[in-house]
Amino acid sequence: MEFKRNSFHDTMIGLSCSPTEYRADIFSRACVESFDSCDWFQFGYAFTQVFEPAVLHEIALLEGTRIEPLARLADRRTEALVRLGAMLDQASEHTVVELLNAASALISISRFELVRNVLAILSERQTTPREDFEIGWLEFAVSNRCEGGAGSPAAFERMRTAVITGEVPASRVLDACTQAVVWYVKRRELPTADFERWRELGTSLSEIPDRVEPGTLSSWYRGVAMLPAASGDAAATRHYMNQAREAADMCTGSESRAADLNAIKTYYESSVKEYLYVQRDVDAAEEAGRALIALDPVWSVSYGELADVYVQSKRMEDAARLYEQAAAAGPPYVAHHLLKAATCRERCEDLSGAMAHFETLAGFAPYSRQVMTEGLNLARRLAHPSATAFERGLLEIESHAAH
Repeated sequence: MEFKRNSFHDTMIGLSCSPTEYRADIFSRACVESFDSCDWFQFGYAFTQVFEPAVLHEIALLEGTRIEPLARLADRRTEALVRLGAMLDQASEHTVVELLNAASALISISRFELVRNVLAILSERQTTPREDFEIGWLEFAVSNRCEGGAGSPAAFERMRTAVITGEVPASRVLDACTQAVVWYVKRRELPTADFERWRELGTSLSEIPDRVEPGTLSSWYRGVAMLPAASGDAAATRHYMNQAREAADMCTGSESRAADLNAIKTYYESSVKEYLYVQRDVDAAEEAGRALIALDPVWSVSYGELADVYVQSKRMEDAARLYEQAAAAGPPYVAHHLLKAATCRERCEDLSGAMAHFETLAGFAPYSRQVMTEGLNLARRLAHPSATAFERGLLEIESHAAH
């Protein structure tokens, strides 16, 4: 299977994407817009989504390069990376706010070790409560993506101490409240008492909507909708989701920025999951999935979202085709989508199609135990000669784990 080089690939490589080569997805546009329009001496660097380290590893594989120089920004092939790298090289000459903005740019392209380096430098500086809040925000983001949230309680405590001073804008406070709710529901990253404090604070801020930005308010309602969703309360979940949509609609005007469009995009992403797992309405989930693709047709993940709907409705052939389309569209999550496609092909009894995907995955994800195990099982079932390669792959994984 051929994998396309897309705008996400270029953005993660160089914080730059060329509209003349291919249409840019909303994330990439927002990411590049944030960097290009940044006032380095002011707070407010916006990043729309933070990807886990594995995404950068996947980009390195597709790029055909080693992960280390990519992660360290050793290859500064674009103007953006030259500028960002110079800030890191001359960190002592920059203010706390400048370094916070630089770290925010780095985290938007998953350069977590470099973010840790900046945070270490900032730990030696005298900082204000507002600066402390932003440091805590970055500490949370790094811990959430790299450490399973082990450092989240300390990061949120740092943010809370800053919030108490009254020097943090309401929208930024609500951002923290949203993340506290989301990651408490997902994996209990905060103690229950801390979560309750953030939830109560977020509720009070949401009741004064003119104090917060519409995109921030939309994110809050999507986050708090997870609470009734977790208990299966479909009506309450839809109530909050309707409020999320209303707030998201307030973002978009005649000249919508990518960051504003992202509010609508994330609403549809959440709606797909809501209709599928809470409302149990497959038709509505499919409609939300199609709206998601229409809004951001070059975003590979959107096709995977709709494919998930087809899996739930037992339309395996349709799901397989969409997962394949997602994989072919390029990163992020190429291997994930191809593995899903292989599974669907196998369930359709298209065993040769599934085997072809597993063979591709063996080279693309050589340290995935799931890929090697499932590929080996299918190869043995078919008496396929690739069984030896999968066996060897599993042995290499065991050897790597032992060391």
